[in-house]
Amino acid sequence: MTSVETATTGRHVRWWPGSRPTPDRSWAFTAVWLVFLAYPIVSLLRSGQDVASVVWGLVLIALFAITYVVAATHIMSWRDEQRRRAAVGYGLVLIVLAAAASPVLADGTVSFTPYLMGIAAFGFGGVLGPVLVGVVLVVGLVLPLIVPGWTLDSGTVLALVIVALVMVLMISARSAEQRREEAETRQREADERLAVIAERERVARDVHDILGHSLTVMTVKTELAGRLVDIDPERAKAELAELHALSRQALAEVRSTVGALRTPDLRTELASARTALSAAEIAVEIDGSVDDIASARRDLFAWVVRESVTNVVRHSGARGCRIGVAPDRVVVHDDGAGISEHAFGNGLRGLTERVEAAGARLSVVGDAGGTTVSAVFDG
Repeated sequence: MTSVETATTGRHVRWWPGSRPTPDRSWAFTAVWLVFLAYPIVSLLRSGQDVASVVWGLVLIALFAITYVVAATHIMSWRDEQRRRAAVGYGLVLIVLAAAASPVLADGTVSFTPYLMGIAAFGFGGVLGPVLVGVVLVVGLVLPLIVPGWTLDSGTVLALVIVALVMVLMISARSAEQRREEAETRQREADERLAVIAERERVARDVHDILGHSLTVMTVKTELAGRLVDIDPERAKAELAELHALSRQALAEVRSTVGALRTPDLRTELASARTALSAAEIAVEIDGSVDDIASARRDLFAWVVRESVTNVVRHSGARGCRIGVAPDRVVVHDDGAGISEHAFGNGLRGLTERVEAAGARLSVVGDAGGTTVSAVFDG
């Protein structure tokens, strides 16, 4: 178990193993393909050109490799229109670098073709992605035929065709995954709408059950008291006293119902947190059992989970979030940018007051590794 230094007391809050965020290694997936740049590098070194030309070519290859890794990593982490714009921008930069390197690389420039197909595949889906991959493939195959002095062997042709097919299959797989995610999102939204409808119906039933009978009895007693006020004043007074008691009871029941609606339930909040984080594409892990927590503390922990998860979804930019509940504490940790001082707004200030009023301590710690919010009961 590791410890996180609290922001308010200087004491340590225990946290579950593995809570530290996992570094983003998506760049490794794209960087591994740079091994194919060995061909133009070796060809350049064996070309017999002067040192300046060789150095210039190596510099351009290095810039191309770096740009490709950055481009692919960014494009894969963005979505939809932002992804397409990035693909266009990075693609143009890569084309410029390839064109600049062509005088010294000659037909070795064709080695850049798979990477441009990769950018097209990463950045575009549907019909446009395979079309662009095909366009890049055709250009890569045609250039050696029209540029004097360039050649293209059959092995290179076969490699480019295979890469193009892989890219097309990757686009198809990603499109299928996106369709599945969209279907799941629609189903989740439908479930949420049904849950809201069910909750409204439950509230309507509760209000009817609470007030329907009471108001009916109050109406009858009011009419009876009105008739008895001249005939039997004493009985009219008794009816009015019962009417008063009944109205106070109905008011208390209404307040109890409204209070139950306003007070979050920990089990419900954990389920809602999982739904909200998943919808925001934030991986979520929940540790601990609600059954082990005293009922008097569950409402407070529910408020902590609600406010913390809201901040994670809105402000953190996190990839993962872990929620831990225990009999004496609740901890919410995300691997986002880390909370800044100005982000400590009304929500967290109100939560601090609520936690302290319950006799617990609230800790909010933000750094480069993310943000940890915890509410802890001492003793």
